[in-house]
Order: sequence, then structure tokens, then C-alpha cells
Amino acid sequence: MLVSGLVVILLIAGSLAAWLHWRAHACLPQLDGAIQVAGLRAPVEVSRDARGVPHIRARSLEDAVLAQGYVTGQDRLWQMDLSRRLAQGELSEILGKRTLDLDIENRKLGLAQAADRAVREIDPQSREVLAAYARGVNAFIASHKDRLPIEFPLLRYQPRAWREADSIGVALNMAKRLNTSWRTDLMRERLRSKLTPQLYADLFPDRSPLDHPVAEPVAGPVRVAHPDASGALPSELPSTKSSCRFATPAKHENVMLSEAKHLCYFNANAGMLRFAQHDISGQMADVDPMLATLAEPADGFDFALGSNNWVVSGAHTQSGKPLLSNDPHLSHSVPSVWYQVELEAPGLHVAGVSLPGGPLVVIGHNDRIAWGMTNTGPDVQDLYLETFKPGDPNKYLVKGRWIDAEVHEEHINVRAAVDVRLTVRATRHGPVIGEDGKYSLALKWTALQPRALAFTFLKMDQAQNWEQFKDAIRGVTGPEQNMVYADVDGNIGYYAPAWVPIRKRGDGSAPVPGGSDDYEWIGYVPFDGLPHAYNPAGGIIATANSRVAPDHYPYFITHDWAAPWRTARIFELLEAGGNFTVSDMLRID
Repeated sequence: MLVSGLVVILLIAGSLAAWLHWRAHACLPQLDGAIQVAGLRAPVEVSRDARGVPHIRARSLEDAVLAQGYVTGQDRLWQMDLSRRLAQGELSEILGKRTLDLDIENRKLGLAQAADRAVREIDPQSREVLAAYARGVNAFIASHKDRLPIEFPLLRYQPRAWREADSIGVALNMAKRLNTSWRTDLMRERLRSKLTPQLYADLFPDRSPLDHPVAEPVAGPVRVAHPDASGALPSELPSTKSSCRFATPAKHENVMLSEAKHLCYFNANAGMLRFAQHDISGQMADVDPMLATLAEPADGFDFALGSNNWVVSGAHTQSGKPLLSNDPHLSHSVPSVWYQVELEAPGLHVAGVSLPGGPLVVIGHNDRIAWGMTNTGPDVQDLYLETFKPGDPNKYLVKGRWIDAEVHEEHINVRAAVDVRLTVRATRHGPVIGEDGKYSLALKWTALQPRALAFTFLKMDQAQNWEQFKDAIRGVTGPEQNMVYADVDGNIGYYAPAWVPIRKRGDGSAPVPGGSDDYEWIGYVPFDGLPHAYNPAGGIIATANSRVAPDHYPYFITHDWAAPWRTARIFELLEAGGNFTVSDMLRID
């Protein structure tokens, strides 16, 4: 009897293994022959190289992007579906309550509403690119309902049709991943209340002797850009130059570095920070338990991110032409966060990487120029401590008056558990992300502002020179990236485009009172005032998330620059070498 039972178990296990093997292979992409794809206006050729990278050649831009949507769906559909569900706050519908905190956070932030609004706000050509990509994804879904990637049958659900807003949501996920600073702000506030000002400043240095700021000095008075329907309107403002100074401690103890000279203590506007926070010290003590809870990442992970890029002029290369290297590695994931592709159509020939779920190429090169990115990490999120009316959680205090908050209900489906009904509130500053009776924290974030989600990849992919490249990235609102540039004419450059807030008071590095107008944003750093460089005398530009703004830079970017060790090492290797080849670039990387 025992033997027969074991045989039955082995038969069941063998049958299951055979089914999984068949099912996994049934959903692999078709690599040869002809496929009838609904929506194409003319034949499109898709070839794959030895690494499986698709090379798409089409007779129109629309067909090229549609084919990109189709082949990306072939390779990455479940990753794409997870990405859009992440933005929509719908992971728990398929994964259960383990992702509920993340869904609640993104529902509170309103990423889905921001994506829908962006589709309405972008220009018609960009909207058509997004629509063509969506048609390609949907053509794949419609023709493979019985051969979807194995994750779908294992989790017993079907993907819904792809929308233009889903591609925007994928981009919003990346913006959140790269530019979330409010948890650091909460940590700062909790530490500030428990440490001496000197120790607090020592723990948060934002400069080092090893820094290599690559941006050129910004000349002229401080100006503010007011984005509206007519574009940026500059006006004069008082200077916001930092009055910070270096302070070298007399003794270093327990330093985990080979040389103490690598340390630099920098009092980063500490006086301004203490002054800015003085008015709410009592209130912040009252809500400390809420701060402790919010400071933990909703997904349970706190990945260390990092990237590097550099470009050297022809004076440093064997060919006499610039060489550009980029490694936007972010955190490890399977599959990769990036998707390689080449697109060729009239007016477009570009190769590089895209985000699965988004059209065109984000980082790469065309026939004339190349560009790469690392995260700048600006402070584009501010927390406001709002006072809500006792007994009426839908009214909050603004300049002595009770104002109605924006309120709506969210319904979260949770697999194998009770569904969740969530009341979401927003103040004039943004969504309420933390509540503790009388006080609440509202988040203001550039990505949630009107007209904040521009789509600039088409102009960037088509740019033929530095001026056209600058014109393309002028519309970038975020997340701010250190963009390095090279072209076939021998030029190299750098720009960090984005909406970076200019604040009336303070610098956004800790929560501020929300009941007055004292801490409002009064505009954004104008494009020509953002960090940039073009053909520097040394012929080398390199970034690795550390400080890029030069001394006496008139605008505040962030206190949270990455440590300068990677950037310093890159400069050390590039300045010590010469006659570089592509192999040398790979070795350094």
C-alpha cells in the first residue's frame, strides 16, 4: 500500500513538472516567421541578436512604437503588469495582504490619478506615441490569452488592456523610487530633537574634500521659474546663497576609513533648520510615534541605489572622438529594470534601454549623439504638519480658518482576505500620508503638481546636437538626472533638468508648519540655472550621485548627496589614464 501511494505521488509530481515545463515553453516569444499584428499600417521587421535584444525596423514612427509594445509584451508582460499595479495600488488584488501597506501608500499618494491627469495634459504627439505602444501591448495580450506568461495562470488571473496612463504610472514608480526623500526628512526630525546641533550637523554632511562638482558656476541673480500655460516667467528674488562653513573636529574616533582626511563635517544650514523647525517642536514631539511608523518603507525593503556615468573628450581617447559610459544599475532585480531595444523608422534611429511598459528609449544613442543618466537626488518633497479640526477630520486650519480637505474613498481588493476601504484626504499641499488625531502630515511633491509629468523621450531620441538635446530636456520635470552627453562632432556636455523647488523659507529637509504661507514654494529653479556644463577645459565629466553643484551655487538642490568615493575614484582613473578605448571604459566601469 505504501509503495502504491508513493507511485501515485510520483505520478502527480511528474505530471505537474511536465505541465510546468510545457506551460513555461508555450509562452516563449516567437522568434521566426511572420506574425499578424492588429493595428500595423505596414510590415515591420523585428530581428533579435545573440542576446535576444530586439531590433525593430518600421516604415513609420507609429508602427515602430506599436511593435515595441508588442515585443516588450512578449518578453516582460508580467513585469509590466506588476509595475502598473504598483502605481495603481492594486498589488494586493493578486498577491494578498503582504503588499497591502504598499497599496495603501500609493492610493494615498494618488499615483493613479496623477497618471490619468498627465495623459490629458501632454501634447497630442506624445499621447499618440503612448497610444501606439498600448495598442502593441494589447495586440499581444489579445492574441495570447491561452499562452500568457506562466505567472498569470499560476496566480489565476488575466491582465486587463494596457492604457496610456499605465505607461505614465511606470514612470511614476521610477520617480518615486529615485526621489522619495520624506522618510529621510522624518528621520532627521526625530534625530534633531534628540541630538546636539553639532552632532546633528556631523551626522549629515553634504560636502567633502573629495567632491568633484561638474557643473559650471551659475552667473547672475537668483531667479525663479513659474511654470504655467505660457511657460516659465522669471522674476528677481533675494539671493539664497548658503552661509554654511566647514568645521574640522579635533579628533576622530572609531572611524571606518583608511584616512581621517576623507572626513568632512559640514554644518548644512543648521541655523536655518533650527529656526525653521522651532515653531513646531512641541507638535512634533506629540506625533513622534507616527513618525516612527512612517519612517519605515511600506514594502519592507530599503534598497541602496547607485549609478555612475562619465564622458571624456577626444583628447583622452585613442580614436580622437568622445567616449561615454553609463551604468544606471539601481538595485538588483530579475528581470532587469531596463529593456534593451533598437528602433528605426523615418526620422528616428535610436538604440538603448527603455522601461518595460514605456515607449522609445530612455538612455542610449542615435546616429549623432549619445546620453547617459545617474540620479541627482534633489529634494523635491516637503512635509507639512497640518492641524485638523477636533471632531471633524475633514477640516484643517489655514491662516486661522478651517478649510475643507479633499476627501474620497478607495476600495482595495485583497486576495484571500477582507477587502479594505480607505478614506484618503488631501490638503492644499498634497495627500495626507500620516494621521495622529489632531495633527497630520501632508506631502507636497513635484510629481503630483499640475503639468508635472512631461513626456520628452521622442525629442531626446531624435536630437542631433547639443542645442536640440537641450531643447528636448528643457521639458523634463523629473526625476532629476545627471545627463552626460557626447556627439560625433566631438562635443561633450552635462545637464541636470527637472523642477527643483525654490522655497519661501527653509529648505524642505524636515517637516514645517502647514497652517501659514511661510514655507510655500514660490517657483522652480529656471532651466539655465540648473547644474550644467559644456566642453569643460579638462575634457572629463563624471557623476555618481554625489554633489554636482559648485561652491556658491545660488540654489538649493539637496543635503542628501551620495558619498563622493565613487566619483573620486572615477576621476582618479580617468585623469591618470589616456588614449582610452571602449575596453578601457568597460574595465573602469
